[in-house]
Amino acid sequence: MSLPIVEQIAENIKASIAAITKVNGFNQNLKAVRPRKVDFDHEFAPVDCMVLIVQTDEVAVENPAHTTKEWVQTFVLEAFVGASDKERTSIDTRINMVRADIRKKLMADPQRGKLAINTVMQSSLIFTDTGRNIACVDIEVDVHYRTVDGDPYTKA
Repeated sequence: MSLPIVEQIAENIKASIAAITKVNGFNQNLKAVRPRKVDFDHEFAPVDCMVLIVQTDEVAVENPAHTTKEWVQTFVLEAFVGASDKERTSIDTRINMVRADIRKKLMADPQRGKLAINTVMQSSLIFTDTGRNIACVDIEVDVHYRTVDGDPYTKA
């Protein structure tokens, strides 16, 4: 069974995040996870260097070519950064490095392996959970892509 173009893009993002490793020249080793459940708060305990890839709403783009359909799919990458008394680096510095590594890796291939027109970085938000001693930086990413009109499985 073939996968819709948007699903192939999601898997490309997951593979890109998984490639963020020290061996590949980045500041940390990140683990990419796509939730299997809607209520993923009960599926995962947030841990340092885990990145949840959450797909949100898509937007149709006005397109003058009647044989294609253009979309903007937003993904929110929820990157968890653990705090520790043993850590010498400030939590802000670690958040900045995780956010920068993700942006750098995703922008190395903005066409998502020729599946997309472009990848556009949006703003990010930082949350903290002092009870768990962990921070989370949510990075919004918009992926613009095009399919054959009426066929979400075929790239245009």
